Amino acid sequence: MIKKIICFYSLFALLIFSSYSQKFELGLKGGANFATQKISNLTSIESVTGYHLGGFLYFKLPILFGIQLEGQYSTQGSEFQFNQFLNKNSLNYINLPLLIRTDFGPINLHIGPQFGVLLDAFQTINGIKSTIKNQFVNRDFSLIAGMGLRLPSGFGLTIRYVKGLSNITDLNILNSNTKNTMFQISLKYSIIRNDRKKEKTNE
Repeated sequence: MIKKIICFYSLFALLIFSSYSQKFELGLKGGANFATQKISNLTSIESVTGYHLGGFLYFKLPILFGIQLEGQYSTQGSEFQFNQFLNKNSLNYINLPLLIRTDFGPINLHIGPQFGVLLDAFQTINGIKSTIKNQFVNRDFSLIAGMGLRLPSGFGLTIRYVKGLSNITDLNILNSNTKNTMFQISLKYSIIRNDRKKEKTNE
């Protein structure tokens, strides 16, 4: 169901914006997550390393900025000590960023919201893993701020900070507030890159 929603979302955006955009990009991206969580009743929370994989669509509008839509599978979580035991939360999301992007030559800046759908959640205590999805709500809402660098041959690098804005804990089960936070480093590859302005210049 989630895959169908992402495909419909992408195709709809492609049809609407491609007719009006000065530049269009379609590509793949993936990389590392350095994720942690802010938990209201805990301190000394450590980050965990995960990954993200997905794709993106970018439309440069005939104004100062363009719109970048993304869909990605993302592994997140944190580590912390609780009752003298080492705990690790592992949460898997489908994240859907909706970003405003401004390009300055090969560099771009982007900012915007991210909507997350929880797929699975697990907790590992001293090596024993159990599911804890019922302790979390099924959605997440974050704010993204980042910078990208265009590389030769259709490649690019992206660094961004993702700050969770909504509580992801089910308060009917746990008496604590939890928010996701992470840094992301991504390598992207543009399968299609159409720059209409450049094409007109070359005519």
